[in-house]
Amino acid sequence: MSYKIDRRIKKSKAALKKAYIILMEQFTDQEITVSMIAQYAELNRSTFYTYYSNKEELLEEILCDVLEGLKSAIMLPFHVSETINVNKQAPTTVLIFEYIESKKRIFYALYHGHADFKTKLEQLFYSIFSEDIKMEMESSIGEVNYDIFLRYQTNATLGLIFYWIENNFSYSAKFMMDQLTVFSNTQIINLRKIQN
Repeated sequence: MSYKIDRRIKKSKAALKKAYIILMEQFTDQEITVSMIAQYAELNRSTFYTYYSNKEELLEEILCDVLEGLKSAIMLPFHVSETINVNKQAPTTVLIFEYIESKKRIFYALYHGHADFKTKLEQLFYSIFSEDIKMEMESSIGEVNYDIFLRYQTNATLGLIFYWIENNFSYSAKFMMDQLTVFSNTQIINLRKIQN
C-alpha cells in the first residue's frame, strides 16, 4: 500500500513540476498562479497544497533537483578514476553540457523564472571545485591563487552556459563543449586596437 502511495505522490509532484516548467515558457513567473499549475497538471488546487505551500516552494524543489542532477553528472567520471587529464576534452565538460541539454526546458525556465538561479549555479560549481574536486595546475610565469582561479574558471564556464540558455540552445551540446575545450586551451598573444 505504501509503495502505491509513494508512486502516486511522485507522479503528482512530477506532473506539477512539468506543468510549471511548461507554463514558464509561455508566461512570466508573476502571471503564473497555483490554479494554472494545478489545472495544467490535471490536478486540483488541494493536491498542490498537499505538497507545496506556494509556487515558490515548488520552484525551489525544481532547482534543487536540477542542481543535484548536475552535481551527479560532474562527479560521475570520478567513480572510475580519481584523476582526469584535461589537455583534451574533459569528461566532466561533456557531462555538464549533455546534462543541461537533456534538461534544457527546465534550465531555460529557471534561468528566466528563478531569481537566484545564477547565484545557486555559481555556488554549486564553486563548492564542487573546492570541496569535491581539486584542479591541479602549473604556470610558467607565476604562482596561481587557487581561490581566484576557481572564481575565474567558474564564471567563464557559467558565462558560456548562460549564453547558451539566452540563445535558446541554438547550438548543440557538442559544439558548446568543443568551444569550452578550445577556449580553455587558447592563449591570447596580443591585443590590437581596432582601426576605424
